[in-house]
Amino acid sequence: MKKVKQKEKVLIASPVRQTAAVLREFLESLELLERTTVETDYLFVDDNEEEASSNSLRDFALQHEGTVFASDIDDESVQEKGVYNRDEGGHYWRDEQIWRVAGLKNRILQYALDQKYDAVFLIDSDLVLHPRTLEQLVSSKKDIVSNIFWTRWQPDTREMPQVWLQDEYALFRKGGKIEAGKEIEDESTQTEAFLNQLRVPGCYEVGGLGACTLIRKSALEAGVSFDQIPNVSFWGEDRHFCIRAQALGFRLYVDTHLPAYHIYRLSELPGAAAYNRRVRRGEEAISITLCMIVKNEEVSLARCLDSVNGIADEIVIVDTGSTDGTRQIAARYTERVINFEWIDDFAAARNFAFDQATNEYILWLDADDVFEPDDRAKLIALKRYLDPAVDSVTMAYNLSFTPEGKVAYSLRRNRLVRRDRNYRWIGAVHEYLEVGGNLLHSDIAVTHKKDKEYTDRNLRIYRKREEAGEHFSPRDLYYFGNELKDHGQHADAIAYYGKFLDTGLGWVEDQIAACQKIADCEAALGRPEQEVSALLRSLAYDLPRAEICCRLGGYFADRGDYRKALFWYQQATLAVRPADPMVVLNEAAWTWMPHLQLCVCYDRLGNRAKAKEHNDIAMAYHPTHPSMLYNDQYFKDMEKEGVLEEA
Repeated sequence: MKKVKQKEKVLIASPVRQTAAVLREFLESLELLERTTVETDYLFVDDNEEEASSNSLRDFALQHEGTVFASDIDDESVQEKGVYNRDEGGHYWRDEQIWRVAGLKNRILQYALDQKYDAVFLIDSDLVLHPRTLEQLVSSKKDIVSNIFWTRWQPDTREMPQVWLQDEYALFRKGGKIEAGKEIEDESTQTEAFLNQLRVPGCYEVGGLGACTLIRKSALEAGVSFDQIPNVSFWGEDRHFCIRAQALGFRLYVDTHLPAYHIYRLSELPGAAAYNRRVRRGEEAISITLCMIVKNEEVSLARCLDSVNGIADEIVIVDTGSTDGTRQIAARYTERVINFEWIDDFAAARNFAFDQATNEYILWLDADDVFEPDDRAKLIALKRYLDPAVDSVTMAYNLSFTPEGKVAYSLRRNRLVRRDRNYRWIGAVHEYLEVGGNLLHSDIAVTHKKDKEYTDRNLRIYRKREEAGEHFSPRDLYYFGNELKDHGQHADAIAYYGKFLDTGLGWVEDQIAACQKIADCEAALGRPEQEVSALLRSLAYDLPRAEICCRLGGYFADRGDYRKALFWYQQATLAVRPADPMVVLNEAAWTWMPHLQLCVCYDRLGNRAKAKEHNDIAMAYHPTHPSMLYNDQYFKDMEKEGVLEEA
């Protein structure tokens, strides 16, 4: 007779001081945990300030035969509740509160040891778990293992994990020989490698962990605890737990198969519903079809397709007439290489490609686009977290870079869209995807790596349509103007930009850009009065943009009229950024450029103290810019000579 394997007995435990709304999400996720190989009990330490939270905790424990301890039981290790505040900026702890929580956690560990549990699952009350989390952690067979979650510790920063490699929160390993001058580069490379590894499902050794941890009886019996180690200054009780565990011989691990959702701020509470919708649909990730149209892309296609490894569940390559090895390369990645007869219509080709997709979402790229490793990891993570209610995900499109490798020019595109929304491409040339609904503006970027010479293909298509007497939409008028300008046909470009503006239609950003481009063409034709008139015309469409102000400043500076140049450069520093994330901005004009030019103008007018002030501001944005470095030395030399004037 086959012996039935006895289930492991696990104590699910948490010290709880939480708002009622967040606590409800936490408790619901505990209730949904699968228990195939384990039996569980609950233990909570009620440290709540809200009565509603205490009531919810007691009701849950009563319903599930759990235990609730009051946090103020007489105990030498338990002091006053201490100061702990949180807001949209983050969580703010004081030392007395940290070590008080350490005491609460130690009581939980001791309870688990006294009651002879096989393991304790110690979890913070602002987490929402995947139903299979506990089973996954138990199956790892590790003595101490945390389930991963990701958090933006400060607003508008990158998501980071709750695990680390060394010290308080180092995401790289220190020590070893490093070439002089390479320390920062090496740390950055190691950090990116570690973060990218954590985005891939697996179980990895780490140096520190916390907040969602399975601790087995072997570690409890050995004496792991959250007590402060007197001669260690690291902040936070989890650090001291990890140091003690390592000293006792226990290696630490993180499991990344089923990331939890962290409600670090109340503003992140709605994301729990999105997380749960996907979990309850039984999906580990959305499914994605990559759709591409290609022609003679043998140089770049493999690079592009390699970069979507782990992203695309299906690849559709629509070939519009390649005569090189493009089709053979595509066939190494997908069986779905489909011919399409080219009809001088990009939208028709892209719509045909979209029609071949079978998955939930469609991703589109050009052959000379790639996902860099960090962005690839972000998109793989987004596949697991994306709310199925999102209709389109926008991504940055990085088109050019500075010599230092920083993004010089970028715009946003609707890059990942729900297939069942049937979004369509519009426009034979410079086509666009007409999208509406629920948009998510992500921090993911697609990087453009142009490896072909620009041709007059688009211009020929427009000229052909012009000769056929076709009607041009406002958008066509604008992009026809762009093609004419790019090919040096400035007078015709001005005419088409003018037709576009005269319609009074089109996106306001295109209207402002058309004014700038008319000014470019007028400058090329040697007509300065018309150039400045075009720039001033842009002010009729919206608040002054920094790009326009800098351009006007340059116009007057070139003519030696520094008083007027100062005015416009100062306006650039005061310009209000558009709120729409789809707006393309020249970051130089919105940051360092006007200050560098103010430096020059003030110097020409003899106010060198003011000139130095603006050069210092410019250097704060761009500390390696050669002009600023030259100016900085110039002012230092003047200071030595005692001739730097006061403002």
